[in-house]
Amino acid sequence: MSVAEVFDKVAGRYDNVGVDFFTPLATALVSAAAPQPGESVLDAGCGRGAALLAAAGSVGPEGHVTGIDFAPGMVERTAAATAGLTQVTVQSGDAQKPDFPPASFDLITAALVLFFLPDPPAALTEYHRLLRPGGRLAFSSFAAHDPLYPETLRLLGTYAPAPPERPKLHPMFGSPAGLIEAVTAAGFATAETTEVSVDSTYPDAATFVRWIGSHMGAVTVDAVPPSRLPEATAAVEASLEWPLTLTTRITLTIAHVTAS
Repeated sequence: MSVAEVFDKVAGRYDNVGVDFFTPLATALVSAAAPQPGESVLDAGCGRGAALLAAAGSVGPEGHVTGIDFAPGMVERTAAATAGLTQVTVQSGDAQKPDFPPASFDLITAALVLFFLPDPPAALTEYHRLLRPGGRLAFSSFAAHDPLYPETLRLLGTYAPAPPERPKLHPMFGSPAGLIEAVTAAGFATAETTEVSVDSTYPDAATFVRWIGSHMGAVTVDAVPPSRLPEATAAVEASLEWPLTLTTRITLTIAHVTAS
């Protein structure tokens, strides 16, 4: 199943299972990017709109935010949720190569998106093309998962007929230096990274498994036969202490088209 198909499948439950995770991370990214009133923003891979809504609030009615996503279910739901905002457009589009004229935007945001793309460095070059002089790119990527998250994925995978393969990350995501090198190679004049963390709390294993199945973790959860999911959830319940709080570290990268 492709990345687009996974996110289309989970669109109805993505960021919608009672766990505050994606919104605070998207808010941190947009805050670091500092959209200004009247600016034109592209949110690449907008999902259910966490970063898009934060940016829309900053640019105001005199600005505009365009959200694109390649999962039809995400586009449909986010377009409906933002229908009352005149400064927002949500449409189908590929974050790998957004189809817009050069110098269309003052800011491009990509919240936890780039590492899913088939060619992240090529996407960075495309983003540079789409930005105006003085424009900037803001994207986030995982710095480190709480160890309990991959351990739980592995445990759930043992209940599947064949544990799903974990996707391999592009080497640029291996360190902040790799991120800086990648954006510089794409033509950006300057860039800086910062690290933020978010704590997410799960009252019980059922909530935790449901949350894992609401994003790309669905590849693992949905591989477990429905008849074995209660058994798998019980194993997760027994393996951890509840309520469970995970700390996830995220790297924010801000790149500038021109030197300040």
